[in-house]
Amino acid sequence: ELDITYVFPPANMVGITVNGGEKMPGWFDVFDWPIGVDAKDDPKGLAMSVKRVEKIVTQLREEEGIDPSRVVLGGFSQGGAVALTASYNRRKRDAVPFAGCVCMSGWLPMKDYLDVSEESAASTPLFWAHGQYDDKIPHEQQMFGVNKLEAAGVDVTACSYPVGHESSNYEEIDDMAGFLESVLCPRPRTGRKPRRVRVDEYDDEGGSAGGGPATDDDDETNALLYYLCAIGIEGSISVDDSVPSAAAAP
Repeated sequence: ELDITYVFPPANMVGITVNGGEKMPGWFDVFDWPIGVDAKDDPKGLAMSVKRVEKIVTQLREEEGIDPSRVVLGGFSQGGAVALTASYNRRKRDAVPFAGCVCMSGWLPMKDYLDVSEESAASTPLFWAHGQYDDKIPHEQQMFGVNKLEAAGVDVTACSYPVGHESSNYEEIDDMAGFLESVLCPRPRTGRKPRRVRVDEYDDEGGSAGGGPATDDDDETNALLYYLCAIGIEGSISVDDSVPSAAAAP
């Protein structure tokens, strides 16, 4: 059996511009609502969150013996944006690629400065799930981000679901679990495979989503799902910051 450690770091309290500067749990500032493809980024806030992620991953390696190559970064909404940035964009040259990345109803920030290393593109497959009726992070964000990352060489599994901005869809959770299993403990899997949808409708360079996630032949039982979980901005001021500190799977 695969022994997976789950880590759920809560977001810090930051001022959110779209909410009048009110401080609330967030990974970085938000300037536009909804967050469309042309939304303004918060480079400083993103950089601070990525640095925090890298620090925690380093601590896990030093204290738990979990190598970054056995880590999957993932998150919902803002957490998904941070996971994408930490996994792919302008990583240090000597950084060990992660085992995978999960983006649920998130978006690709700093798109005009995207620089994915060959090592990260080749070794870190991506699972991107998004609601077709998302009115907070529009579905076009998935189409745009997938095209950009595929053009950079990332192996993307892109799925969409007939839901809004939420992470409680059972089919979505099951598809994510299948992806995690494929990258952390690859073996023949029975049952339904994740649906893949084409995302090349958006007018941007790059291809459509396709191909299965990359696999790792390592049979280590000590693995990590590092899930940057749900700040879930709902409406103009309501934020769901209820995040468990940790969970363990057999």
